Amino acid sequence: MRKKPEAILFDMGGVLLESADMWTEAGFEKSYPNGLPACFSKDWFMDMSQDIMRRYAALSEPRPAMDLRHCIAEWLPKAGVDPSPESIRHCYDYLGWWEVRPLFPFVHEALTKCNALGYRIGLISNTLLTSAYHRALFRDEGIYDLFEFMVFSAEFGWNKPNPQIFQHALDAMKLKPQNAWYVGDKPHRDICGAHGVGMTAVLVDGPYEHRVNDSPAHVPDIRIRDISELPELLASEFAG
Repeated sequence: MRKKPEAILFDMGGVLLESADMWTEAGFEKSYPNGLPACFSKDWFMDMSQDIMRRYAALSEPRPAMDLRHCIAEWLPKAGVDPSPESIRHCYDYLGWWEVRPLFPFVHEALTKCNALGYRIGLISNTLLTSAYHRALFRDEGIYDLFEFMVFSAEFGWNKPNPQIFQHALDAMKLKPQNAWYVGDKPHRDICGAHGVGMTAVLVDGPYEHRVNDSPAHVPDIRIRDISELPELLASEFAG
């Protein structure tokens, strides 16, 4: 029989909201429905974004966090903008919207039910940019206060599956790994990373589920369709 966890920690993209792993033309309208400031053309912005993605992909895994401001400073003159600290900060803020998507419709209810069942809630997420906008989204959607702790890789310094980011969250929440579940959608980052520190790993099915076949380390302990199934699973498995 599985041990009842004290806490459940969640991935963000693909679990709580749509993943924005690749900054594409199709994703632009979702991230920037109001367009860009007049000083930034869409073509220039897309070219810079794709350059950032290429540089990120070239980093050796597990990738460290990447400071995008150096790349922005190189690209601003191509837009006819002086790369002053203020201009770099302004552009960096706009890049932050790439990673923001609306919450999936079931997220608020699922997290609220998990919390009401007595489970502590945390978050470990890979991001390219600091996550002020994600925190604002969570506040607007009424879920921010459900999280006891959040760590975003761009702020921490290392990306999943590096064990340091998982251990950081466990230490911050004063949790032993055997008392925590991690819920993610990417076997190669989430399942592997959670298992690497001894957590129970839960896979949300999605575009990356086929990667469970890549390695025994990618095989989850539990699979669910999405996190709407989690409260019932917990209530039935650990009733009484």
